[in-house]
Amino acid sequence: MGSIGALGIELVSSEELAGRLGYSGPNAAFRDWCVSLRITPVPGRRGFFDPALVRRRLDEAQGLTPAMDGADGSLVAARRARRAAR
Repeated sequence: MGSIGALGIELVSSEELAGRLGYSGPNAAFRDWCVSLRITPVPGRRGFFDPALVRRRLDEAQGLTPAMDGADGSLVAARRARRAAR
């Protein structure tokens, strides 16, 4: 993981993330998998991912946390979840 400046913000490169997830590299299969789980690169930093977002999306995929996008049908529940995460 690379740290950005004095802020201590940790980002994961696409090469590192792909390797940790068992892919040979950031190939088409890895990118398709990321799209299917809504894992997106950090805006303005193509090829770098926020580990907190990756963990949250993996947890959602495994059913460990409720989805925060209203997928359960309740927009109110999604809003409450977003506000509680702040």
